Amino acid sequence: MTNIMSNKFIQLLFLMLCTLLASCSDSAAPIYQGPYIKVLNTTAVEDLDAEFHRYRYQLDNLENGVPPLILESLPKDLPLLSSNREKKQYFCKLILPMILLANEEIKKERAQVEEFKRLLDQGESLDKYQLQILAYLKKRYEVNSKPGSLSALIDILLRRVDIIPPDLALAQAANESAWGTSRFSQSANNLFGEWTFIPGTGIIPEDRPEGATYEVRRFKTIYASIRSYLRNLNTHAAYRELRQLRAEARGESIPLDGIKLAEGLFRYSIRGEEYVKNLQSLIRQNRLTRFSGASLRLRS
Repeated sequence: MTNIMSNKFIQLLFLMLCTLLASCSDSAAPIYQGPYIKVLNTTAVEDLDAEFHRYRYQLDNLENGVPPLILESLPKDLPLLSSNREKKQYFCKLILPMILLANEEIKKERAQVEEFKRLLDQGESLDKYQLQILAYLKKRYEVNSKPGSLSALIDILLRRVDIIPPDLALAQAANESAWGTSRFSQSANNLFGEWTFIPGTGIIPEDRPEGATYEVRRFKTIYASIRSYLRNLNTHAAYRELRQLRAEARGESIPLDGIKLAEGLFRYSIRGEEYVKNLQSLIRQNRLTRFSGASLRLRS
């Protein structure tokens, strides 16, 4: 009886957290509350160096995990670093913890969906709280069709509620933000070039064609930009191929490979296949696959 009550409480808590996440999508802090999370609001490289030193955070030694650090905005003097290698290393160091944290949120949601699948496969029914969680995830991951059964809905969600490998996320962030030095990443916390069509909510690109109405979206925090990017890849019809490749890897119990999954992003840019090849080259040349197995530090 105690275990049943405990499971009910966990389900209710998850639903409450889901509701909070939906209403606070631009929040600086993640809904994930595993290790201690530090939100950094400094805007200078020197100050961030002091924080990294405090947490003993080095990219060439991640055996003890990545500290859960969240950056509200990129350091304003990042573009002033003289060495391109130093800029790239610094960018990866800044963004990696947030990618892992955002992916951790998705893992929590995916675990719920997998549990629902297990119950249905065993012939059990979902209770009221579980159905509410499922309805929330259906809305959050924009499943607009009407699957014929709960099992069909869960199969669709398992294709959508999944992580993006750190190497691929880093490559896209680097490509779209010029390693954190672009106008949009510095002024709008926008790492991935996402657009908005709500006038006044973004920044108008200098080269926007006459008659176009899109703006480059503003985000309250860098972390909000990463969250939005992951949700975009997991829901938009343009990235169905990426989700298919990911599902095939899951079905064969193969670790997710950023270079392989990049093949599903040819619609992310008007450059198409050239864009895909550029992402793959970024991953290889900057050895971003070394971060594929990175995990969050359990203790600060």
